[in-house]
Amino acid sequence: MMQGRITVTQAGDLRVHTFTAPEKGWRVNSHIIELPSQLLVIDSQYLLPYAREVVSYCAELQKPIARLYITHYHPDHLLGSAAFSGPIYALSEVATKIDAVGDRVALEEHEKFGDDVPTRVERPSCIVKPGADTIERIPFDFIHIEHAETQDALMVGLPGQGVLITQDLVYNGVHAMVGEKAFDTWDAALEDKKSLTYDKVLPGHGDPGGKELYEKMQRYLSTARDIYSQSRDGDEMKGKMIRAFPRHGGVGMLDQQKRFLFPSG
Repeated sequence: MMQGRITVTQAGDLRVHTFTAPEKGWRVNSHIIELPSQLLVIDSQYLLPYAREVVSYCAELQKPIARLYITHYHPDHLLGSAAFSGPIYALSEVATKIDAVGDRVALEEHEKFGDDVPTRVERPSCIVKPGADTIERIPFDFIHIEHAETQDALMVGLPGQGVLITQDLVYNGVHAMVGEKAFDTWDAALEDKKSLTYDKVLPGHGDPGGKELYEKMQRYLSTARDIYSQSRDGDEMKGKMIRAFPRHGGVGMLDQQKRFLFPSG
């Protein structure tokens, strides 16, 4: 039985299938863009069992996975890549980061989860150039976003369908990784993207939604910034964040970010 959950976004003749991992996998999303004769997968999951579920679901669609895009180097979007075959695409900045730190990240997470995480990372073999492109006559917009959750990340827009796959620019009902402490620039990026014409927003964690997700994310970041400034250590911040957002999932993210926010703790 599948442990993850599938949500289908219908946009004209195009469908995007969103696989959301269960709580153990931080409710991270892999988005499957179903084109006429092929599938494009955006991000590969954190743990291999859930990545294999994505691959199995794709097989049910009876179309090959032509490309796997990795939006940024964080382990929850990257480490499941070993379950996929075929070319891996990433921005040049993201590919460089994965090459530099990916194996270390894999080993750290392997120590926590054993064989549910590989001991080395799969490296991108194809570079994504930001800007407009067309795949199977479908227009795409590949957007390089900087200094939001992390320094460099990819968003994927389908302008003809009004769909924007934001990945970790936006979380929905899931605790966010604020370890890089880019509260102001992240907020500015959210404010900027509100003006885009996309009305369907597919986040990196949690359920798809609309433009209302930008303001929800801004409120979360404002609260996280205030709580961080008032907390002595990661455990105190975790407790306060859970009380502030009692219905949010992805509690493991609050543990993951402790060593970045409170390195001497």
